[in-house]
Amino acid sequence: MRPFPGCFTGRMNLGQHIVFILSSFFFSPVLQRLWGTQDVSQDIQEMKDESARMSQEKQVTVLELFRVSSYRQPIIISIVLQLSQQLSGINAVFYYSTGIFKDAGVQEPIYATIGAGVVNTIFTVVSLFLVERAGRRTLHMIGLGGMAVCSTLMTVSLLLKDNYNGMSFVCIGAILVFVAFFEIGPGPIPWFIVAELFSQGPRPAAMAVAGCSNWTSNFLVGLLFPSAAHYLGAYVFIIFTGFLITFLAFTFFKVPETRGRTFEDITRAFEGQAHGADRSGKDGVMEMNSIQPPKETTTNV
Repeated sequence: MRPFPGCFTGRMNLGQHIVFILSSFFFSPVLQRLWGTQDVSQDIQEMKDESARMSQEKQVTVLELFRVSSYRQPIIISIVLQLSQQLSGINAVFYYSTGIFKDAGVQEPIYATIGAGVVNTIFTVVSLFLVERAGRRTLHMIGLGGMAVCSTLMTVSLLLKDNYNGMSFVCIGAILVFVAFFEIGPGPIPWFIVAELFSQGPRPAAMAVAGCSNWTSNFLVGLLFPSAAHYLGAYVFIIFTGFLITFLAFTFFKVPETRGRTFEDITRAFEGQAHGADRSGKDGVMEMNSIQPPKETTTNV
């Protein structure tokens, strides 16, 4: 099947598949225009076949995600990706941004907080255009790396704010760029990858585990950050820098690129790793990322 942004195959539930397939018969000119060819019957047939396979696929429980070897590594990756979103420090910035800006010497911290919200909104839209172009894994690493640099700058600016007048502006800029990098990578990307690592059978359980990990870590950050800030002062963001660097290394060595790949490719690679006890983790990821997305072919009419 020709690649399509969002990869329809297996990404929607069964009901949506059926509706889409039925509507395709009546709106086949739309598919012809999108895919640049008059013959879309093969694509529609592949959608029908995928829908039939989905209806026969067994639902997987949460316990099976950890018991079955082919699911174990994907669910661990999913959990760590969700932790990378919350332990990046983004919610510490959002929950306590006014206090952070005030500590940095900003006269009207509420306006800086509003600015952070505006940046968050803008780069949420920007990420929609980047995710299908640059790839999920690449964007996640860019986001984590950028946030690590910004959290270091936040620490430096808070430490030097009494000695240099311009440090308050450095802190504001670091926080705004921090938010921008979050929306490019750790904000949306973990949810993309989690959905794309699992087919329809195990996906509901996997999303439940991922969501639980996300909200639990969110709660812990919100609960513990004030105490950490009280005892560590300006050095509190160094903790998040350490987390960000750790998650960046994990993403580089363990997380596969899922853009443009089918569930069959991803599942086969994970099953190969599960049965290849003599392979190292790095070799396994090299195998995962060695599968190239199908090349797009179009016919001009």
